[in-house]
Amino acid sequence: MIKLQTNISTFISTPDIFFREHLLKKKSFSKRSGLIYQKLVSCSKTQNKQDDCKEWLDSILSVRYPTKKEYLDKWRKVAINLIKGMPFPSKTDESWRLTSLNKVYGMRFSKEENDNNVFDLEDQLNKYRGPKIVFVNGVYSEKFSDLSNLNEKLILDELGNFPDKHIDNILEFLSKGESGINGGFFPTLNIACLSGIYVLSIPPQLQMDTPINVIYVGSNQSSAIALNHRLVIISGSDSKSKIIEHHISKNQPEYFDNTAISILVKENSTLDFFLVNESSGNSIFINSIHAEIKEFSRFNFSSISIGGLFSRVNLGIDINGTDCECNVKGISVANNNQTTDFHSRISHNLPNSQSSQLQKMLLTDEAHGVFAGKIQVQHGAGNTNSDQLCKTLLLSSSSRIDALPILEINNENVKCTHGSTVSDLDKNQLFYLQSRGIPESEAKKLLTIGFVNEMINDYGEEIKSKITKKLEFLM
Repeated sequence: MIKLQTNISTFISTPDIFFREHLLKKKSFSKRSGLIYQKLVSCSKTQNKQDDCKEWLDSILSVRYPTKKEYLDKWRKVAINLIKGMPFPSKTDESWRLTSLNKVYGMRFSKEENDNNVFDLEDQLNKYRGPKIVFVNGVYSEKFSDLSNLNEKLILDELGNFPDKHIDNILEFLSKGESGINGGFFPTLNIACLSGIYVLSIPPQLQMDTPINVIYVGSNQSSAIALNHRLVIISGSDSKSKIIEHHISKNQPEYFDNTAISILVKENSTLDFFLVNESSGNSIFINSIHAEIKEFSRFNFSSISIGGLFSRVNLGIDINGTDCECNVKGISVANNNQTTDFHSRISHNLPNSQSSQLQKMLLTDEAHGVFAGKIQVQHGAGNTNSDQLCKTLLLSSSSRIDALPILEINNENVKCTHGSTVSDLDKNQLFYLQSRGIPESEAKKLLTIGFVNEMINDYGEEIKSKITKKLEFLM
């Protein structure tokens, strides 16, 4: 029998099979020894996990495409040096402690196939009204894009085609917030793997009623690929526009979609930004978004998430102007073993502004939802009015939600509220509908659709129809 005084290195070098088949069967194996074994097994698992994470990262970096763009090459090198020194996100990190990343680190990647086996998109893309800016497998597609209805005053171009002084200014802006080089592991990884940065600039005083569709497509590849998109949106002063960002796929391919968006809303402008996640059910979807709002401007953010085996939106908004308005709302629908995660930060940095946030989650089967929303009121940001609420509807006993609304107030003379509710379908409402002759299954569907409806009213009929079909499937 091994004595307790034996050096710890002896235990580390002893095969696990020895512990399982020999030591654990002996009655004389003390409780203390058992604790040591458990700790060693835990250490072994931690080491194995680190090895898996490193193998996952090496797999992504090995499929990067080379770039001849000088500005991008320098930025990628900086990101590579940073990413190799960063710890991998895990539950020991505050921003990831509610979310397991096992589904992410389990992926392995290969380069896109040479024949570019892209499915036929015409019929699918024809359903989107207005201008279409299409990226297929992370690369801008002139073939599938439709800019004929795009206002000729708008600018859509690769950053490398801008004058040098503009490139430097935009890169400086890109370094900020949740989507920047200091925004954490995944936006830094995005930079390290970039093959291009696209800029969509809305000129001053332009008033647009037609939405601009930015569509990211995952293709039919035989093995998993990594997609890294980066878009800059600049809403010029006194302008008004609507942008809808779509993430779509077909035939359930496996891929890792790591997108980063930087948004600048200039003085006295209004930007409505919609995010629609319809990614493949076998995909990993991570979207890092940062918006900066200037004086007298209005930013409305709305999101729908129904796709992805694992999805996470990391949204940061800096209100850097007075008399601004910011509205955030979103709905996440998840079933089977999907994980849907929404993290947000709204920072009031100057006085006399208001914000609101309403997040809803609809979960069933063994789905897991996470909401972590923070509202910050900084010193000097008086006369702030802000409210935040997360509502969750659980349709099964095995689904679960982790909700963490946070207020961080460093000023007086503010009005802020926050809260979170979790429930299943209201039995009294079900009874009322059934007492009016409505079958139970139909009553459940009506209540579920009612829970979602206020979140999708601003979307087109095509998206509303998809959400309704998803809810019918859940029933």
